[in-house]
Amino acid sequence: MSRHYRKERLDELLYRELNTLVLYELNDPRLADISISSVDVSRDLQTARVYVNMLDEETVVRQVLQGLEKASGFLRSEIAARINLRKAPELYFRIDTSYQEAKRIDNILDSIPPYIEEESDREGNTE
Repeated sequence: MSRHYRKERLDELLYRELNTLVLYELNDPRLADISISSVDVSRDLQTARVYVNMLDEETVVRQVLQGLEKASGFLRSEIAARINLRKAPELYFRIDTSYQEAKRIDNILDSIPPYIEEESDREGNTE
């Protein structure tokens, strides 16, 4: 049980530190319009999946992932120093599409015309 608690704590710590590093310390223009949405560390604490939101819809996914891969060594070394880990987990970056999916669903729902009951249905008359 304590191992599960440690994993959750490490998820949260990595999320906060990576978000700070990406927003304030990386100077790569490919990474200007992104934020970290969540981090999922493996059970053995050796790897971490980092989910990234792209704030600008016109951002090219491939360029963002290349920028993150290039910065992964710097990010790992900073994480190890800031969180005081013996070995920082290997970082694997994924694009989080949940925001785009939610936006797409909202657009679909907004396009559906409102349902209007007929007068006879509201009064209970059925013909």
